Amino acid sequence: MASIKSEKVYQEMRRDVGKMAPDMRLPSIRSLMRSYGVSQLLIDRTLSRLQEEGLLRRRADGLYSYLPEEADCQAFALITSNWPSTVRMEQQEVLKRRAALRGIRILPFSHPFRSSFRSIKQKENLKAILISPSSPLTAEDIFQIQNSRIPILIINHSYGEMELNFVSSSYYEGGMLAAEYLIRKGHRKLALLFSQPHSWCMNQRSDGFLKMAELLGAEVRVLDVQVRHGEIADEKVYPFLIRFLEKEKPDFSALAALCDCTAKSAICAFAASGYKTPGDISVIGAEGLNASQYFLPPLTSVGVDMELYMDTVLDAAERLIRDPEQKIRLTVPQKVFERASVKTISEETGEKR
Repeated sequence: MASIKSEKVYQEMRRDVGKMAPDMRLPSIRSLMRSYGVSQLLIDRTLSRLQEEGLLRRRADGLYSYLPEEADCQAFALITSNWPSTVRMEQQEVLKRRAALRGIRILPFSHPFRSSFRSIKQKENLKAILISPSSPLTAEDIFQIQNSRIPILIINHSYGEMELNFVSSSYYEGGMLAAEYLIRKGHRKLALLFSQPHSWCMNQRSDGFLKMAELLGAEVRVLDVQVRHGEIADEKVYPFLIRFLEKEKPDFSALAALCDCTAKSAICAFAASGYKTPGDISVIGAEGLNASQYFLPPLTSVGVDMELYMDTVLDAAERLIRDPEQKIRLTVPQKVFERASVKTISEETGEKR
């Protein structure tokens, strides 16, 4: 009886896989169990059988319907660290979606946080490699990039002083935009929540904010959460602000956080302490995540247009494929995503409206 059931599931799944488009990811094991009404063991056995027949192909992130080998020539690798990051996940999803419109497949690879991308074994059939470094590049990293037979493009970091190809955005510009926006809204007493580990990019964002505030004559109080590398910033921001608000009444009307997720933690801490956003304290984030429009209130943020950013990355990679000798150093402009977490203060009355 079991063999008859096994054969029935195999025939049904074989038919369904045959109807799938090439290079399409299969649903999860749990979803397949519900669809076919059988146990995980039977699903696993059926999938193994279909793999042996060449109808399925396993990759790092799951099983895919069959893709002819020659199509692999349109594959780009995306190398990142395995540190959980909302920004990285959103970038990856948008990049995959924009690449699919060009007939390009993005193969994600991850390496341990703070270790070198050089631990990733390069596939022979890749057309280009996109690397988002999680730590400063070493001499060995730079040597491998400069001598790679496959075009390599760095994303999210700029290296103007090195012979490296990159597409990035200006963290310094983002910080300046955040300060300028708050001051233009009438806020003259600001707080800068240093809610991330001290790194080159976060320091740049902070420096830009402080410089613009200085130029426009606004006061800034820096609240340094002292997040270390490897710590989850969201989990430190909330108790930090709760303790701060227990001791002091805020002497600022607006707060800028160094990322959207920690801005959300700040809003929650304000609410728990009896302060409304933006009624009592306005909040602006950084990164411009799509998800931040669904915060309560929807978060005003400074970042890049993610689709434009990923299209620029793909354009640059394709240019490198056509001409590996050219130099690519591109900076995608930042913008303000204006939502509901920042209110305007009237200069005449000092009241928010």
